[in-house]
Parts: sequence; C-alpha cells; structure tokens
Amino acid sequence: MRKQRCVQCAGHMVAHQEDYPYRSLPGVVLQGLTVWRCQGCDAHEVDVPDPEGLHRALVNELVRKRERLAPSEIRFLRKYLGYSSKEFAEHIGVSPETVSRWETGAQSMAPVADRLVRLMALTKEPVGDYIDTMDKVGRLDVRPYEGKLRRLGNTGWETAV
Repeated sequence: MRKQRCVQCAGHMVAHQEDYPYRSLPGVVLQGLTVWRCQGCDAHEVDVPDPEGLHRALVNELVRKRERLAPSEIRFLRKYLGYSSKEFAEHIGVSPETVSRWETGAQSMAPVADRLVRLMALTKEPVGDYIDTMDKVGRLDVRPYEGKLRRLGNTGWETAV
C-alpha cells in the first residue's frame, strides 16, 4: 500500500496519471505514469514501473538513432553501464577528461568511439580487455592466426592448449 503522507510536510498525497519528463534525457517524456502530488506543498513522487525495462528500451532507441550521441545520452549510457567517468574512460581507452568533455558537449565524440559506446550499451560488456591488443594492431607484422580450437560438444568452442 502506498504512503498517503508527504515526507516533507506530512500533507496528503494524491495520485494523478500524467506524462512526466525523464530528467536524465532531455526531450524524453514518459507517458501515463502515476505521480503522487502533495496537496500541502509542491512535493511529488513518481512511480516508474519496471525501471530496468525502461532503461533497456531507452538504450535500444539510443543505439539505433542515426545521429551521433548527444552529451546527455553519453552520460545516460555510462550510468546505465554502471561506470564512473574514470572507469568508463578506462574501458573505452580514453582519458577521464575526454569523457568529461563528451558529457559536457565541449568536444564531440569521434564516430568510432560513438559506435563503441553503443555496442557496449547493447551488450553490457566492457571492451577494455581488448584495447591493448587493438592498440598494437597495425604496428605488428602481418601473420595469419595459427591457433587451435577444440569443440565443446554442442556448447561451443575453446582455445586448445
């Protein structure tokens, strides 16, 4: 059962169905939410059902948009992934200052970084483990891959030692 008292003034809270702006992403409006408004003061509380589902839906929309990610969208995706600015920078191979400039709009994200962030958001997988390897590609001699793989029944493959 929902509390009927305001935590700020102890006034009576009344539920309304409203369209509510999503503060993390300017321009996004969540339609038909229950918003509890205090009759005694300006306080309000918003019920967001299935917040994880909402975030996944927003991620799916962001990764499919044709334009580059906007600063607020970069910040949203970083937070969705659960990273601090420093951790995010480490995972994609840039400095924390670069992440800050992207999120404030002081610097545009390069198209390759934009695609990388979208891929991370879709898979929820960091790419930092591969940054060192990818960084060395192009500075090495060209040789074909000569690894051996072993089949694991119907479950997949592993590198054979």
